[in-house]
Amino acid sequence: MDIEPISSIDLMERASLSFTQWYIETFPNPQKPVVLFCGNGNNGGDGLAIARMLRNKLYNVQVFIIKLTEQNSPDFSINLTRLEKLGDVAIHYLQGALPVINDKSVIIDAILGLGTSRKITGPLAEIIAYLNELENTIVAVDLPSGLPADGVFMGPTITPDIIFTFQIPKLSFFFKDNERYCPKWVIGDIGLHSSYHDAIPSCVNLIDFKMVFSILKIRSKHSHKGTFGHAALIAGSQGMMGAAVLSTYACMRSGVGLVTAIVPQDGISIMQNAVPEALILSHEKKLKENAPELNKYTAVGVGPGLSTNASAADTLEGLLDNCDIPMVLDADALNIISKSKDLKFKIPKNSIITPHPKELERWVGPYENEVEMFAKAKDVALQWGIIVVLKGAFTRIFLPDGTQYINSTGNNGMATAGSGDVLTGILTGLLAQGYEPHQTAILGVFLHGLAGDIALQTQSEESLIARDIIDHLGAAFKKIKTYNTSS
Repeated sequence: MDIEPISSIDLMERASLSFTQWYIETFPNPQKPVVLFCGNGNNGGDGLAIARMLRNKLYNVQVFIIKLTEQNSPDFSINLTRLEKLGDVAIHYLQGALPVINDKSVIIDAILGLGTSRKITGPLAEIIAYLNELENTIVAVDLPSGLPADGVFMGPTITPDIIFTFQIPKLSFFFKDNERYCPKWVIGDIGLHSSYHDAIPSCVNLIDFKMVFSILKIRSKHSHKGTFGHAALIAGSQGMMGAAVLSTYACMRSGVGLVTAIVPQDGISIMQNAVPEALILSHEKKLKENAPELNKYTAVGVGPGLSTNASAADTLEGLLDNCDIPMVLDADALNIISKSKDLKFKIPKNSIITPHPKELERWVGPYENEVEMFAKAKDVALQWGIIVVLKGAFTRIFLPDGTQYINSTGNNGMATAGSGDVLTGILTGLLAQGYEPHQTAILGVFLHGLAGDIALQTQSEESLIARDIIDHLGAAFKKIKTYNTSS
């Protein structure tokens, strides 16, 4: 309101129009009945405005109003009057017996929206249970009734087929515990001023094309390989050289100028054959006493396939003792560090760690739910001054200043062996090119997921493998570069 002078009722009209336009495109047959369930707050006001607009497009509409409070919201009352004046839309106040609904009808849930703050009980819980039992398609307006905007479900909640949410996805969409209530969502533009989001402080941000486009560096025509840094990857062990290959290959594809893979002696020939573009060094078992000069590299990544035996632990301690630039720590490196608080103190500030939930648990102990898991990941970032990339369906990034980022790319086909090794390589390569650690994390997870999404154009979720992600990094970079900032 301070950014753009618009009344709440006009903003509601704009939001309802956005929904209606999408609905008509999605359900183009006006003979298909539409049944709206509306509370008497602002979400219900949206529902009444949608009913009026759909009626004006000749849709067969009826409305059921649920009195949640004694007093209607002002904007609800305005839209109720507008709908009543039409005179030909059936409006029912739901009391007692539940209505019989034609199984061909689309149900629009506009009961609560952002109004959920506690567990639903009583008659409303019965209505929600009844609607969930029906076979009808259910569309939720902004939020499914019963689901909070920024947390996990607390009790009875509408289970929609799709959510039409306004302007931005809600934080609750990204919780695993809420998956059944958020199967799919569409974001409707309600024409807010472009500076709206910038003016509202938030510690949680969604990574999108606009964000990564602003981060991605454009190469100079006169660049050379030295311009783009020299990354070192310490990885691999007997039987686990594939992880070293994948991370090194991904690092090369991320745009770095040079990569040196530091692997066991018996893994050198494997690496030279698999990634001939990389430099290969061996590390001795006593690397703690004979560490390479790691600070000559512009970034160091450690962990894929390293193993957790005593030799690997010695190796890692030697690396941490001899490196004072931000590192990327993954997989076995994290498992070794989780057993030693002393090693945590040696991690260079602003390093990036990339645990999956089980690896995080080894660091912080058990947690009961996602809310607690995210809180613990945030504490790790704050306590140790590092960046936590918590891998999952919606990978989350936790910065040392408390800021969080949620990734919007990726798919469940990427839940495959080696996917994390690929991410480590990408992050190490970006860090070596001079991206700031937080930029590296943001751009890296987005690229990783986007490459996986592009790979699905020729693969399936079942058949996708880690190498497919690497092979589509080029297409992912191109897609970011061609992002239209004016769109």
